[in-house]
Amino acid sequence: PGDAWSRASWSWSCQLVDMCAWLAFASAQVLSSVWASAKNDPGLQDRTHSFQQSVALHGDEHLTNVVVWPNTPGATFDAWADGVADPMPYAYTGADARYDPPASLQNYEAAWALDERTRKMALLVLDMEEDYRSQVSSAIPSSKRVLDAFRARGLPIFWTNWAKTAAMGGGGTDRFSGFRGISNGENPNFVHKSAATMEELAPVTEIEKAREIKSLHFSKFADRHADGREILMPMLDELGIDTIVIVGSWTDICVLTTAYEAADRYGLDVIVVPDATATGILGHNAALFLMAHVVAKLVPSAELAAFIGSAPASILPVPVPVARLEDSSQLQLALVLPGGGRAVAVALLSAAAGLALVAWATRRRREAAML
Repeated sequence: PGDAWSRASWSWSCQLVDMCAWLAFASAQVLSSVWASAKNDPGLQDRTHSFQQSVALHGDEHLTNVVVWPNTPGATFDAWADGVADPMPYAYTGADARYDPPASLQNYEAAWALDERTRKMALLVLDMEEDYRSQVSSAIPSSKRVLDAFRARGLPIFWTNWAKTAAMGGGGTDRFSGFRGISNGENPNFVHKSAATMEELAPVTEIEKAREIKSLHFSKFADRHADGREILMPMLDELGIDTIVIVGSWTDICVLTTAYEAADRYGLDVIVVPDATATGILGHNAALFLMAHVVAKLVPSAELAAFIGSAPASILPVPVPVARLEDSSQLQLALVLPGGGRAVAVALLSAAAGLALVAWATRRRREAAML
């Protein structure tokens, strides 16, 4: 009996230990934090290949890209250097009066300079389409100035056109805007007339037309092919782009969300051209203010065009092929080749077709001879 009791006690003890261990493991699984990984995160990719070296050299120094303002009622932020005024006075009190508000607030600006390193730049012309002409035409001259500067340097340009119709709707932004104002064109979340780019800014060459995206999302990085593949970022990655310039509309919707995602999700440097953006709602200045102090450098069109036109060595050429699948069944190939590159491409394709025809005819002759 003693041996039986000992064996039973030992068995119960082991089961109790196992149960406690299991409970501890389960509790750890439930209560532990989920840590994001930087391993395969494109937003944490150091496209400059120098950030960690700079941290080692200057990490102990004070910030030079911050301005501290007192958080007092009535205190306002003077006009920003590039003409972007503070949209509201600084008087943040917090959500709960029982807690003291911060004594000061910080305004940050981009720490990097436009010419501090070599860059591969691309221009994004967002949603400058006929449907919005009456609301955003003020941005046409400055957008054209930047567009011409990129074309003159042979730098890549991408266009997007808002193309969502009510028949495609149902997502969060659609439910926010609602299901009214469709037939009369009041609902701004859908295109009602023409999604074609305004003539003054439209793509002209075959290469440019292959870089025009009919968009369904505020962030132009969210658009996808029918099979789920991303559209814009793979095209930028193929060109090695590390800096994007954004012009177009609407400042407080597509420009804002695209700028944030470009910097945060994909690790790109972002330049927004304030006088080349426009909107049909009230948030223009507020959006520019947010971008300038969180994710983007604001550079006026004249300054940016002059910088690009001066041919600085810091702007690298992008003379590489661009190939993309328009859909799962069609391959569009745009070759960026100097001096009649399109003719060369056509000649190569014709030669390939001729060789294929010769091979087919030879095979048929052999088959006939065997009969």
